Amino acid sequence: MLIKTRTLAQAVALGLIVGSASFAANAEITLLKQDPQAGDPLSRLNFTVGGSIRPQFNNMTGDGDKGSYKRNGFDGGTRFRFAADYYLFDDISWISYYELGVNIPALFDWDNHHADGANNTSRRMLYTGLKSATWGQLTFGQQNSVYYDVVGAKTDIWDYDMLGQASGNGINGDYDGSYRSRKMLKYKNTLGNTDFYASYLFSDNEYLPGNGLRYKRQGGGSLGVDYHITKDLTWGTAWNYTRAEMRNPGNGDDKSYDQNIFGTALSWTPDNWTFTAGGGWYDNFLTTKQANVHNYFAGDAWGIEYLAGYTIPVQQYGLKSVMPYVMGDRLEYVTGRNYKRIDNGLGVTFKLDYGFRVDYEHVFTSSTDNLGDMNLVRLRYDF
Repeated sequence: MLIKTRTLAQAVALGLIVGSASFAANAEITLLKQDPQAGDPLSRLNFTVGGSIRPQFNNMTGDGDKGSYKRNGFDGGTRFRFAADYYLFDDISWISYYELGVNIPALFDWDNHHADGANNTSRRMLYTGLKSATWGQLTFGQQNSVYYDVVGAKTDIWDYDMLGQASGNGINGDYDGSYRSRKMLKYKNTLGNTDFYASYLFSDNEYLPGNGLRYKRQGGGSLGVDYHITKDLTWGTAWNYTRAEMRNPGNGDDKSYDQNIFGTALSWTPDNWTFTAGGGWYDNFLTTKQANVHNYFAGDAWGIEYLAGYTIPVQQYGLKSVMPYVMGDRLEYVTGRNYKRIDNGLGVTFKLDYGFRVDYEHVFTSSTDNLGDMNLVRLRYDF
């Protein structure tokens, strides 16, 4: 155990030292810079890398997470990004993007610091497509959904979040079209102050939720609009539809569901302030927590999220800024399940030199299942 811990510590420390010594903070690292030259195909390529290392500690009051690996320290979402932009002609480029999630404690088999059976790595995103300033951007693969881009991302800015919004609250955000959607064709274009989005969800492989049932997305699509009212005020609205089937291979039962999520969100960042709020209505989307194909998804539910914070510039002693904030959410089932959850909390973010950052949050929770309050500390290094 001591050897495993020491190996992990050395690996993380080495990555942090190399990154902080070699590169500017909070910026993608450009390995190849695009500068098209006649007769030189490689000069048309822009290739960047980036990433974020995120050790984290979660401590829930009471016995709700007694013995949890999250109390001991775990990986809070380490990822590495690779992006390519290859100039073709006129204003058209071929773009590709890959984001790899790495669970560092699982990679080093660090006992009691990761979930049982957790994968060492996971594919967060992988897509390719064409980009044009005139015609917009068309991409295919696993990528952020229209709903997340337009609604979810606006309130996904603190750590203990996404508890009231659709993205990440369904059966699985990679499959149901709400978060990092697989096998998705997505189009985006900007006209004036408005960004328009549309996507088509192709049929996907079956997803096994671990209760003997199988979920299969048969198709779907999304529409979204992001209106930039001013340079610091944006209003987004989106809708996502997924046609899905739940199947029980044990007895042959199956049922088709029409899943719909509607949402809207505002983001306002005047001067040093940050205000954001969003909400949505979820139809046949949230689960009832029953292993029954005929009653797997709740008929209707809704959720909201909010945050208000102020960034205090410091620029001394290695500390760039401090941002205290208040945040919260609410998730409530209307039909299909008797459940309600309300979270309200306080947090503070310390941004340090060289891309380092520390987040602390305390969240007060009131829920039907009597969850405890949450104390959370996340260390972060972005490059």
